[in-house]
Amino acid sequence: MRSPRLFIRFVTALVVATGCVALPACGSGSNDTTSSAPVAKFTPDVAAPGNLTVALLPSKSNGASVTVRIAVTGVSSFFGSAFRVNYDPNALLFSGWDTSSSFLLAGVNSTDVLFIEEATGGSLIITATRLNPGVVAPVDVTTTATLATLNFIARKPLAVGATEGRLDFGDPKQVCDGTVTPPGCGAIDVTWSGGGVSAQ
Repeated sequence: MRSPRLFIRFVTALVVATGCVALPACGSGSNDTTSSAPVAKFTPDVAAPGNLTVALLPSKSNGASVTVRIAVTGVSSFFGSAFRVNYDPNALLFSGWDTSSSFLLAGVNSTDVLFIEEATGGSLIITATRLNPGVVAPVDVTTTATLATLNFIARKPLAVGATEGRLDFGDPKQVCDGTVTPPGCGAIDVTWSGGGVSAQ
């Protein structure tokens, strides 16, 4: 029968020689593999939009989840808007939106503003507008302000610049100044700017 002391000396020599032995405290390479979900990031086509622009801009990220701002820059007499945001539902899961920080809510009652979102396949149909034109005033957006935020979850890894990670505004899209009674518009000519989600 082997002596316990001899066995202890053998293990001690092995640890000294190799620096470690496959014991729980040593973290052997073969048992130390971990998997992590992709970390999502939104990159806008235009990071600093100019006047008369409606753009998608980054807000925050948390793991595979990314929040994107619908931001308006330098648009006078902004009363309301209607548009689509198109995306690839195989790559991105739309998980909701938030309008609590919308500039349309400034100085009016919540009943004076209408927000509607409908997700159909790979398209979000969005209406964000004040109500009662002629009674409720439009908003002069002098800098860059948030209209609403959108949240997406990356379903899989997405390379930077990948087509399947794109978020783009789709037709019909319009911004109205409130001078024309709905369903008319009093359209304001703006530039629409999207971007892309990557997840790595």
